[in-house]
Amino acid sequence: MKQIKGILFDFDGVIADSEKLWFSSAISTLKRMNIAYDNSIKQKSTIGIISEHLFQTLITDKQYDLSKIMKTYQQLLKKTFKEHSPMIYPHLKKFIRSTNLKIGIVSNAHENYIINILKKNNLFSYFKGNITSCTGDIPYKPYKDGYVIGSKKLNLKPHEVLVIEDSDVGIEAALKAKVKKVLRHTNNDKNLPVKIKHRVTKLLNYKNFENSLFNLRLYG
Repeated sequence: MKQIKGILFDFDGVIADSEKLWFSSAISTLKRMNIAYDNSIKQKSTIGIISEHLFQTLITDKQYDLSKIMKTYQQLLKKTFKEHSPMIYPHLKKFIRSTNLKIGIVSNAHENYIINILKKNNLFSYFKGNITSCTGDIPYKPYKDGYVIGSKKLNLKPHEVLVIEDSDVGIEAALKAKVKKVLRHTNNDKNLPVKIKHRVTKLLNYKNFENSLFNLRLYG
């Protein structure tokens, strides 16, 4: 394994502890609109999928107007994130501010949302110019495009970066982009799905993260 020269982070569930907010807002949307949904589906099993696919998974009655649901959802999300700004995972801020590695973000979330949270935590300057949002013209994960573009923004090849993800769709995107080393951040297994498709090295948390990179012989 060659030493890595950069790290590409997913955002929700990897930098920001936000996955539960997205999921709870989706459930609140369906309740508000009196739309029946499968309450056996838990947040951990939906990590990484885009919002439209989340509703398609949750809703039991297939006769529904997705555009109306998304409009209500976006309104609730705006209110939720205004009242409960996601926390950055413990110990990660210190690493971001001290590392000599190139760093970037590749996420299915919109760029303005990512920038807003980074600015609230005084981290935007470390990622400025290196945020890739897999929306619009860039296909969402599990397509590889985000990680190919994200690597180019760092002036690196995909095999020169470490990717940190929390979902199978994100891991699949990284592997399709020919990334050689991927870690799955699990938040001490709180976000680890019962069923996983891609078995990669787990990153429980960011405590002693830099030492973990040395131990994995990724750089040093």
